[in-house]
Amino acid sequence: MKKLCFCFIILISSFTYAQNNQWVTFNSKNSKMPSDQVNGIAIDSFGVKWVAAQNGLAKINGDTLSIYDKSNSALTCPTLHSIAIEGQNTVWIGTDCAGLVRFDGKNWKVFETVTPNLTLTGIKSVAIDKKGNKWVGMATDGVAMYNDTSWITYNTTNSPLPSNHIFCVVVNSMDMKWFGTDSGLAMYDGKNWTVYTTKNSPLPGNTVLAVTFDQKGIMWVGTNGQGLVAHAGTSCQIYNSFNSDLKCNYIHALNIDADNQKWIGTETGGLHKFSAPNWTIFDKSNSSIQSNYITAIVTDKNGSKWIGTHDGGLSVYNEKGSPLDVEQPVVKPVSYSLSQNYPNPFNPATKIVYAIPKQEFVTLKVYDLLGNEVATLVNEIKQTGSHSVEFKASSLPSGVYLYTLQAGQFRESKKLLLIK
Repeated sequence: MKKLCFCFIILISSFTYAQNNQWVTFNSKNSKMPSDQVNGIAIDSFGVKWVAAQNGLAKINGDTLSIYDKSNSALTCPTLHSIAIEGQNTVWIGTDCAGLVRFDGKNWKVFETVTPNLTLTGIKSVAIDKKGNKWVGMATDGVAMYNDTSWITYNTTNSPLPSNHIFCVVVNSMDMKWFGTDSGLAMYDGKNWTVYTTKNSPLPGNTVLAVTFDQKGIMWVGTNGQGLVAHAGTSCQIYNSFNSDLKCNYIHALNIDADNQKWIGTETGGLHKFSAPNWTIFDKSNSSIQSNYITAIVTDKNGSKWIGTHDGGLSVYNEKGSPLDVEQPVVKPVSYSLSQNYPNPFNPATKIVYAIPKQEFVTLKVYDLLGNEVATLVNEIKQTGSHSVEFKASSLPSGVYLYTLQAGQFRESKKLLLIK
């Protein structure tokens, strides 16, 4: 087996928190999302977003959100783990308990018992190569490949695959297939297999949860507790919470945008952007993201990041000021809510977002800790929907303040921190 390069552990110290962000969030409280657990996201050639969630498949097309579940589709399993797009808009969905499902916009087809000895269950990842072959990674049965005519299976008994527990399947620009397993990283080029483990390479751990390739051909590997690995042919770097500003060593999602920036989804540390040597962290304390457990990341043609979380729904973020292709009518609040201001801490301005399910007279006021009112931000009738307001505190001293939303019988307060 080939050996990976010698690995240098790099200390990265430049770090910033996300500020002045524009976000939109879809969850079960403010939209028709079937669940706040998102496991996979894909974008077709028409810009339609497909979201594999618990209890259903979400389709976001412009300002329309549609849901497919057991009531209106061939999806009979509540847990959808993965999704891939073939051609312009044919969607392949990997389910936990009811096989692989294909949807071409009109017709559904389910692949479940595909060979006498293999029923597709526990599908964790689906990828499509340049020839149109579908590669399916499963939790207990290895890998299955479908060429639109027949199926071929690869497992520990008939191939060098190091484990039958597959977390991710990735096809790179050279049409090589990469498989992240709980016992190492495997590569198959159509003829030969190469397996990388801690014994024959600098991999810091054998459980590989995510793999991607950047514009320079560097492979980025997310591990289960040992951080992030960048392999560049003749050099290798490891980033973890001990030698860099990575906040969590459990990496579940990776994405490279058009500017070659790395977007890293962690289990407890939120979303990270790495543009060497700088790190930016997006989490519940400083952004509108609703969970620090990131499960999926994709970038659309406008640069918006579509971010799936384990328990906070789907968030969309655009660095240039607004999450393009997202229209607010998609999000129609069904309950009152007051979000944490962001950025927080802040200086001198911060944004506060709130939602109301019907037309109400709304007040939003800021108080100091002695109960003195220091600012009135809203004092008028507001229509149904999500609203945001900027609080400028340039004339106030540093300290902790409270902001309170009153709308009908609903009243809620949160703290904000001004640091000068």
